[in-house]
Formats: sequence, structure tokens, C-alpha cells
Amino acid sequence: MKNRTIFALALITLFTCTLSMFSCTKTEDTAPDGTTLVDTKVSTVVEGSRIRIHFGTSTQNGCMYSFSNCIWIGWETAATSFDRSMALSFNKGEAANQYFGTYFPLTADYVVDATTAKSLGIPEQVIPAGFYPFREFFTGLATGKRMVVFSPEAALKTEKLVNANNPQDNIGQLHNLAVQVILHDHREALQQLRDNKAAMQEFITTKAIQFLAEAELPVEGTAKTRAYALDLSDDYKNPATLLDGASMSDNDKKVLRPIFEAAAAIPVTSPETLGKFVAFMTTHENRLATAKLDDPKMVLSALSVFKYSRYFWFWKAYSTPNPASNVASAAKLPAWVIADVKEWLKNGDLVSTIVASAKVYLERH
Repeated sequence: MKNRTIFALALITLFTCTLSMFSCTKTEDTAPDGTTLVDTKVSTVVEGSRIRIHFGTSTQNGCMYSFSNCIWIGWETAATSFDRSMALSFNKGEAANQYFGTYFPLTADYVVDATTAKSLGIPEQVIPAGFYPFREFFTGLATGKRMVVFSPEAALKTEKLVNANNPQDNIGQLHNLAVQVILHDHREALQQLRDNKAAMQEFITTKAIQFLAEAELPVEGTAKTRAYALDLSDDYKNPATLLDGASMSDNDKKVLRPIFEAAAAIPVTSPETLGKFVAFMTTHENRLATAKLDDPKMVLSALSVFKYSRYFWFWKAYSTPNPASNVASAAKLPAWVIADVKEWLKNGDLVSTIVASAKVYLERH
């Protein structure tokens, strides 16, 4: 009896081990950055609430929403006033000017409350979202300082981008910040890699993964494997293909298709027409935030990525010394925006859409 029990246990052990060979063993590989990749499980869409970055440009009176991070203080920025309007002064203005270009993007209305107004000696006011030009500091000397004055005369108004009604709004914000940081901080390295597309994509992927890790959103397992193997051979010319290969139900595709078709048809040639596009997208974000969807996070994130990407790339084209020559290419939905949205819909992860956006843009510029 004892021998039969031992034999049975041995069979069970052998059977279990045999199964594990096919179904339980983790597969390992090595990423180009030298780290070990362990294929565990497919990543899911990150909750917008997990993104804890305070987006904006820091002042002693708080942050103003823009494509930067409030913990960065390298520009020595301060809130001040000029001609009864609020202003930002940048002691390291040349560095700020290089980062933002010719226009500071205020992506949400900014309320100058009673306390701030009193400290700056200006009236209480609401500064509307829009593009505000950088200018030399008013000293008459070449100090290297810059100033942004938030006056009605200076404003190129557009619709506010930030939408607290979309619980996935932070997805688009983080996407824009990541792309801006990679293109700005690594511009010299990227320039050297322009003739080697594979090396450039690998470099962008590594920097995107590092950025997300610093944002406490580590890219691991299958998501990391997929990021380094991302296929960006599509020409990304046709907006009608946005939902091709999307990882979502037919019902959710049916919801998004008419929105995407209408959004892609809106020409964006000025801050005013950009505002029309943003208002259109925000209206649908608000509507779908309470709608019955199979995968609300995926749908609302896709809208956020589309809206933020379109805004970001128009601003990049416009915030140059000669915007007219750049804006023409942004009038129709650019390939790099199509790549952004399409890769998000396929994979549902931030690293794919960041890499697609930066790589496709650089290939065409």
C-alpha cells in the first residue's frame, strides 16, 4: 500500500512538472538596454489617477498648465506683473525659450484669485487658455531673461485642453510631456541617429521607458518586449485606418469611428481652428465619460491621446520663428498624430504611442 502511494505521488509530480514545461515556465529575453525581460502578462490600460505628475510651469503662486512639470525649477521662473496683467519672468530665459519655442502654451484657464492679485498688484482675473509669446525682458539690455505677458492683446486664444471630466485626461498630458522631453533633452543624440532608423527607434524606446519609470509607471514584461519590437512600417497617411487592428470590441469601435472621422476632417491652421477641434473632442469626452462602454478606459484614453497629440503637434509647428511654413503640414491630420492614435488603439500602452509619435515625426522632418 505504501509503495502504491509513493508511486502515485511520483506520477502526479511528473504530470505537474510536464504541464509546467508547456504552460507555467516564464520565458526570458534581454532588451537592448541590457535588462532581462520576463513575459508575465499583457499590460492593461493605466488608470489616469495613477499619473501623479503635476503638469505645468511652477511659480511662487502655483503652477500654470503647460507642457512641463511643476517640480522643474531650472528656468528660475517667477510670477510677476506687467501693465496690470500677470506675467511670468524667466531668469534663464534662453533655456526656457529653447524648450517652449516662441509661444508659451497655457493649456487651461488660469484664475488669478484675490491673494495672488494682491501680491502682484493686479486685478483679479481669469487668463484664458492660448498661446502667449515670449519676449525679451524689458531692461533695454541683453540679459538672457525672457518674459511671457498674459495680456488680452498678447493672447492667441484657443480652447482649453485640460478636461477634468475625462478620468483619462492625464494619459494625453503625460504623452505630450514625454514626447516634448525626449525631443528636447536628447535632440543632439537624435540628430546623430537620423540616418539609422532602427537605432533611432531603439534609442527613443529606451528613453520613453526611462521617462515612464521616473513617472512611477514602469514598463515591464510583455509591454517592454512589445515596445522594443514595435513595428512602425505603416505609412500612417490614411485617417480612415485609425481603428484597423484596434484592441477593442466592435461596439467600442462603432462608438469611436464617427468621432474620429469628423475630427480628422477638421482643418487645423490657426489657434482658432485648433480650438474648434479641441472643443469637438472635449464634447465627446464629456458625453462618453458617463456612457456605457465595453472598455471605458481604452476609449477615453484614445480620445485623450488624439486630442492632446493634435494640439501638441500644431503648437510645435506654430511655436517657431516662421510658423506659416510649418503649419501647412499640420493642416491635415499629420502622419505622426495618426501613428500616435493607431498605436495606442493597438496596444493600449503609453510607451507605444510615445515612441510612434516621436519616431514618425522625426522620420518626416
